[in-house]
Amino acid sequence: MFITLGLLILFVISYIVDFRQYKNVFLLGMFLISLFSSIVVGLLIPFLNLHMNINYLLMTNIIYGLIVIVVMLLSLLNLKKKIANEGRFVTNMIVLGYGTFIFLNFMIILFKPHLFVDYFNGLIVIVISFFFYYLNLIFILHNLYSWILSGVAKRKKSDFIIVLGAGIIGEKVTPLLKARLDKAIKLKKKSLDTLIIVSGGQGPDEKISEAEAMRRYLVDQGIRNEDIIMEDKSTNTEENLVFSNKIMDKYKSEAIATIVSNHFHILRAAFLSKKLNMNATVTGGSSKSYFYPNAYIREYLAILYMYKKTHIIAIIVMLALVISYTLLAG
Repeated sequence: MFITLGLLILFVISYIVDFRQYKNVFLLGMFLISLFSSIVVGLLIPFLNLHMNINYLLMTNIIYGLIVIVVMLLSLLNLKKKIANEGRFVTNMIVLGYGTFIFLNFMIILFKPHLFVDYFNGLIVIVISFFFYYLNLIFILHNLYSWILSGVAKRKKSDFIIVLGAGIIGEKVTPLLKARLDKAIKLKKKSLDTLIIVSGGQGPDEKISEAEAMRRYLVDQGIRNEDIIMEDKSTNTEENLVFSNKIMDKYKSEAIATIVSNHFHILRAAFLSKKLNMNATVTGGSSKSYFYPNAYIREYLAILYMYKKTHIIAIIVMLALVISYTLLAG
């Protein structure tokens, strides 16, 4: 328990120093793993007088199998609902791909094909399983940490509210973008002297810029036009922040910004704002539930790519430890 408490203290200190540090994700994971291990090994097993034998491992595999089946079914239902609502097939296949990844890994662990087991004393199965558990743990930690970040903006007064673009339909904002704008309106009402920067350029299939569509929506909702600043040149999240940061510098030196997106997107926005040395906090607006699985996985993959060197090093170190332990134990 002392190790668990120590990891919690480290996480809290690192979070207070800068909540946009990526190492906080790893510290959160180490704390949760330590907490879970302490509860299971130190409390649950002694209390229930359990012994780690083949029966409990079999039960674990059965439970895992049920989880896999549920994930696959939910993936199919989510895909069907998302295509019905948005009509786009290819871009909505991510969640089904993730469910397939989980299912294939389960099949390898359950049936242990000779191709994987017979060579290198079964190390291939161990390596595949390691990648599966590592990637899924990081995915869970990303999601947990993004929800933690959602509450940060409440404790920090800002000079600017930056609303990140998210695509439009014709000249109208999408439900996804509307959620961000509605969140910005709530923040604006709490701080009337704060200016809103709407950030988003014009895509090839859009009649007007995202910034213009956002400005019109805000004005329709009662926000004064003079309290809105348009940034209409950006084409992605990083450009949203780079160009918006330049606008803030023109108005006020060392300005503080609240970056508004959706819950699934604020983690990447936070990390990018740190990379760009912005003095910023983040907060998220809600979206339709069917949108979250696909969006969270997409953002997860984007952040993995952002910190690919970090994950490559972590995987090499941990995989070396796992393989060394397996060979010594064998």
